[in-house]
Amino acid sequence: MRIKRSPRNADQVDGIVVAVGSKWALIAHTGDGGFFEGLVAIRVKDVVKVKKDSSFEERFARAQPEWPPTAPAELDLDTTAGLLRGMSAISPLLAIEQERRFHSRMTWIGVVDQVTRRWLWLREVRPDATWRKRPLGYKLRRITKVFISDRYLTALAAIAGTGPTH
Repeated sequence: MRIKRSPRNADQVDGIVVAVGSKWALIAHTGDGGFFEGLVAIRVKDVVKVKKDSSFEERFARAQPEWPPTAPAELDLDTTAGLLRGMSAISPLLAIEQERRFHSRMTWIGVVDQVTRRWLWLREVRPDATWRKRPLGYKLRRITKVFISDRYLTALAAIAGTGPTH
């Protein structure tokens, strides 16, 4: 599927929809060529248009060993806090975006330090694979996209490890 989202600056998400909850939809993301690129969760209310992918990439994805992709058991797609806790339990690193707050694509990557009723506290890793000293807070209602297990996050986790060592 090709999923167009709001706001206007939000990127299109390509992949296989594997689960839908009251707040979040979970997509087995496909990248260039139809290769699987981890899991992406997007807010259901942000979906503007969904259309079938008629390119060769969809047919290639069906030929991959990961086919058919499935949703992880017990992943909470009805609450943002539950989604974040569940996705962080699956992958060493988690990435979030706040596309309504910033009019450009900005991604924050790290490990979940704490999830409260209104906030995500993320212990962040920088692009050079070094860790920030303290966790930073993000309002749950402003998070528009969460993703895990793509090639970039996998490579970053391999170099940075799963958290600060001190």
